[in-house]
Amino acid sequence: MAYRIRKKAEKDSNPEPSAPPQPPRSFSSFSGPGPSRNAWGFAGAILLVILIGIGVVYHIHSDKTKMESAAAALETKAEQLYSRGQQTNGSELVQAKQDFEEVMRKYKDSKSARIAPLFLASIENIQTPGNSSKALVWLHQGLDMNAGNMKLLPFYYESMGVTLMSAHQYDQALAMFQKVIAFPDKILADAALFNIGKIYENLNQPALAIVNYKKLVKEFPSSPWAAESEPFLMKNGITPPATTSPAPLAPK
Repeated sequence: MAYRIRKKAEKDSNPEPSAPPQPPRSFSSFSGPGPSRNAWGFAGAILLVILIGIGVVYHIHSDKTKMESAAAALETKAEQLYSRGQQTNGSELVQAKQDFEEVMRKYKDSKSARIAPLFLASIENIQTPGNSSKALVWLHQGLDMNAGNMKLLPFYYESMGVTLMSAHQYDQALAMFQKVIAFPDKILADAALFNIGKIYENLNQPALAIVNYKKLVKEFPSSPWAAESEPFLMKNGITPPATTSPAPLAPK
């Protein structure tokens, strides 16, 4: 099972160029009662250094903006191909993979490169469902790139959990889903609770599955995952409250 990746986290604004150092206000140490030629020469040299510094900062800022723009354009193209190709596992998915790999190769310092491993892992899971090794490599790389990123890390841990779950590595998958739940913003916590319940179903431990499904329905009553858990709860004699969102056709 693979999740369709939600709208990526909010983009940080580009850093403003740092203010150049200010020249000294007085050159009295280089002159007597009035400014000497040396003093004015020194002042002119300082101004040139400042102008050069401003130029360097401007070009760095401008180049970074161009790089981010090019990376974002390629990422958008790849995401569109992914959206169309994930159901058919055809040529569009192949092209999406190539484009995301190009993002990683050419724009490795861009914001787009921070999320590309999520898509690449999902594509690997679709193309080779019986082999999770390549997907896990991409996810580990994404985790390293996003250390401390509280917006994107839940997506990586959730995707890691789903990948491990599909490989029947349930203990490791449970650890990943618990990490998702621990994030204060509760991003994807509903999906994590559902997957924990599903793991306990697969392990034939219905009591633990019920505990997690009931927590899901209580804490996220309008989540589509709460609706997805209802059949199991009702089969076990528990009537959950009505949910406001229909269950998805496939995990996202």
